[in-house]
Order: sequence, then C-alpha cells, then structure tokens
Amino acid sequence: ETVSPSLSSCLLLPCKLLALKQRNDIENCKTHQRPQSTHSNHNHNHLSSAGAVVEGEDLSLFYGDETQLTTITDDRKFLPKDLYGSLVRDAVVCCLDTLLVRTNATTGQKECLLVERSTEPAKGLWWLPGGRLLKGETFFAAAIRKAQQETGLQHVKPIQVLGVWNTFFPYSHWDTAQSKGTQTVNPIVLVELQGDDVEVKLDATSENFKWVSLDPKLNPTADKYVLQALLRLRAWNPNYIQYS
Repeated sequence: ETVSPSLSSCLLLPCKLLALKQRNDIENCKTHQRPQSTHSNHNHNHLSSAGAVVEGEDLSLFYGDETQLTTITDDRKFLPKDLYGSLVRDAVVCCLDTLLVRTNATTGQKECLLVERSTEPAKGLWWLPGGRLLKGETFFAAAIRKAQQETGLQHVKPIQVLGVWNTFFPYSHWDTAQSKGTQTVNPIVLVELQGDDVEVKLDATSENFKWVSLDPKLNPTADKYVLQALLRLRAWNPNYIQYS
C-alpha cells in the first residue's frame, strides 16, 4: 500500500518539529553559562571538557557527624605489614597524588614538583608526590599530609581535584612468589605552595626531585600519568600559565 504525498508530508511534519526543538534545546544549553570562578580567569567552558570539579570542592559527602567520620586513629595510619601486603596484592588500594605547584622566584613561571620513586610500584619513574589515603581522610586533607610528608614543604594549599585515574602495575613493594603487582585508584589534587617555603626534604619513598614546566609540550618525555595531570590542568584553566 502506498502513502499519498500529502499524507507523507503530514507524517514527517511532527518529526521535523521535534528535530528543530532538539536543536534549539542544544543551542540553549550551549549558551547557558555558569558563574565564573575567581581563580585566575577560570573558564567553566573548559570545566566540562576537563572533567575537573568546581574549584575548592574535594568531593566529600558525609552521612553522619563530620568530625567523628574524619577522626583518624593511629591504627589506621599504621596497618600490620601482613595485612597491608595482602591488601596491596589482592585488593584495590586508594591513593592520592598531588600536582604541587610553585612560582619560580627567578623566572616568575609556575612549575610542578616531580619525585623519582625509590620503591615499587613505578620504581625509577618521575612521579607526582603522594600515597595511600587513610580512612577518615578527605582528598584535601590527604593532599596536605602527603605533600608535607614526602617533600618537607609545609605551607601548601589544596585547590581542587583534577581527576581520578585507575592505575595497574605489574610489581609492588609487597610482591611474593605467588602474587605480584597492584592496582590503585588515584585522585590527583592541584596543590599550590604558599610563601617562600622552597626547601624540599624528601622522605624514603623518593630518591631525587626536580621542578618542571606545567606546559605538556615542554615535557615530551614525561610519564603518561604525569602528562595526564598536566593536560587536565590545561583543560581546566588554559590561563593558569602561558602555554606554548
């Protein structure tokens, strides 16, 4: 059975109207702008493409008394070796790393700190300072603690969570003959160094350190994890530094 041209036009008209409405809705969404952050000409158009959260928020949600839930006891800081070794080998460990930024006093350029890891996983790689997230610890609290413990830099300020990565390693510090490797889930927090506190004092997890440009194009040999952090920073705020 064939459909007459006039009837066919009547059937297509609602579809055309729906498509036109959808296009208009998309255009309206594109033109809707969120309020701008006060941080360095932050452009929220890049927020969605970066996947980073709003500046100053660390993604914490508390179902109960915040003080009680964020109290960290000593037994949470120092787990028994057998227990922690088993967790590293047989479970996913939540860690936190920091993109620690300073302003070079000589050049006036912003740089980030990389450390050469002395143990597995990622032994020998130039990496971001960080480590295990403790139960009861917010991302920002962990960022402050790890920056201070691993670099000796005390005056630091967490700015925002740049993103979360899921990393898989073939080796760990806790390998056995039967089980090797580990998997970690890592939020990366942008942390800024405050004042003139610039003397780096590494802990035992790192052997060396260096300050490098935040521009991904100037770090072609950077580890892919570090490069991801730099790219996310640039996408979040293209004006954070003068990119090449």
